[in-house]
Formats: sequence, structure tokens, C-alpha cells
Amino acid sequence: MYGPLIEGKLVRLRPPKPDDAAAMITWFEDMEVTRFLLRNHPPSLEEEKEWLEKMARDPDQVIWAVEHKGALVGTTAIHAISWKNGFGTTGTVIGDKAVWGQGLGRELMQLRARYAFTQLPLRKLKSGYLAGNDASARAQAAAGYREVGRYQKDMFIDGEWRDHVMTEVLREDWLKSNSL
Repeated sequence: MYGPLIEGKLVRLRPPKPDDAAAMITWFEDMEVTRFLLRNHPPSLEEEKEWLEKMARDPDQVIWAVEHKGALVGTTAIHAISWKNGFGTTGTVIGDKAVWGQGLGRELMQLRARYAFTQLPLRKLKSGYLAGNDASARAQAAAGYREVGRYQKDMFIDGEWRDHVMTEVLREDWLKSNSL
């Protein structure tokens, strides 16, 4: 399903639109953007539109388009939600490299966690990053995620094996750090 409109200071999370697919596929053509993603080939426009439609229908996903200063710059989501067990797995792509390093990832992860823990019955968000993706590591830490384990030498990136670092944030820990 598509997430609701959420306004932050730097980003605006909004439901994706079919027209977003054209901009989104350009992100996956850039190897610097996809370097730390678990995606090897860029999707076609049709594949990206189909993916957006699939996400809209899936009750176990919540996805947002990410805007900065009115421009589409990325997507973020809570995937594979287990309603019975109260957790989901989060992911983010900031595809517009011009906005990297400006704190957008940190803010959108904080907004997403607030939504998950105040509007959904989730008790935990799981995530992860590949070693060397320092921006993701910093943004997750700033949003309250902590490292809970590693798959050592799990992915081959830039000619070397990288650890897959697993992270999570629990609702009770998030509530202690965030006044409502």
C-alpha cells in the first residue's frame, strides 16, 4: 500500500504516482546509486510501473516517494510486514546524487519510524546496510537503529567482499528517545 503524506523539514513523504516511474528508472542506471543495493540491472519503465502497482496492492508493504524542495529524489518503504509478529523490513533509495549528504536519509528514516510506531501496530523495524555504505550507517544510527549482527563477506562490491550489517530499532527504544 502507499503510505500517507508526511511532511518533514527537509523531505516530504508522499504516495508514489505512476509518472514517478520514469524518474525512478534513471536512478538505477547509475552504478554509483546502485553500488550498495541488492539490484544488478536497471528495470525498464514498464517493470518499474508494474512494481509500483504491485506495491499499491500489497497490504504487507508501505511505500513512499521522497521529495525534497518539490522534486522526487528517492523512495522509502517498510517491506515484508509481519502483522502477526509486529515487524517490517525497511529500505531507502536516494537516487538523486545532488542531494546526498544533506541529511535527507536521516530525516526520512525518523519520519518512517514515527509512522510505524505511532500509526501502525509495529514493535520493530529491521534494516541493514552493506559495509562501506557509511551514509546509510549514519542515517540508520541517527534514526535509532542499532547493529544486531553481520553476515560476513556477504556481497562482492568494488572488487572485495563486504559484510552485510543487520540493524533494528525497537518501539520501546524509539519511544524512550522520541517525545511525542
